[in-house]
Amino acid sequence: MLSILQFPDRPQRVEAARGPCIAAIYGFASREHMQRHLLAFVRAAGYSDTTLYGHAQARLMADDLQQAASQGRPIVLIGFSQGGFEAMTVARELKQRGVRVDLMVLIAARGIGRLLPRRWGADMRHVPENVTLCLNYFAEGDVMGSDRRHDDNLVSALAETTRIENIAFTRDDNISHVGLSRCYPSDRLQPILTQRLHNRLLAELNALQELGA
Repeated sequence: MLSILQFPDRPQRVEAARGPCIAAIYGFASREHMQRHLLAFVRAAGYSDTTLYGHAQARLMADDLQQAASQGRPIVLIGFSQGGFEAMTVARELKQRGVRVDLMVLIAARGIGRLLPRRWGADMRHVPENVTLCLNYFAEGDVMGSDRRHDDNLVSALAETTRIENIAFTRDDNISHVGLSRCYPSDRLQPILTQRLHNRLLAELNALQELGA
């Protein structure tokens, strides 16, 4: 039922079907926030083929991404909060279909989000073998999107071919749950957020752009 109420924000125009195909996934009640921030940020950086999905649309995402992968394009998943849970679900679905995920970015995908019935029993600790690189971001003290014990927020790889980076912001960094996915105004963001998340995300997308060109 929830998936019926969600609908993707697809790009109005894509110049060419090359480079990474990106699925950005918003969390609970954060659609408009993601549209104003992460979605706008990635598209403004030149990645027009970025679609914003809801956190209950795994099958639709997998279908869209599988089609892009069949064209030889790199696949990217970016999930915030509940969207991070869904990104892991999509990655596992794509594994069953034999599709590689070149980059998966999890942002604040822990904490009380697992209390929702849809996430009961969800394994957020183990990244499936078809993921090439996983960047897992969390902020200590963010009860919405992180666990109290530092180590409980860490993810690990199921395959030696998967690269994992667990990137934690400390309490002293003072970055909130919503703040982790905020991109504007840039002059009011903590420099550490810009450096470690925004700049890193663009660097990885640029590398995939060259790969898929």
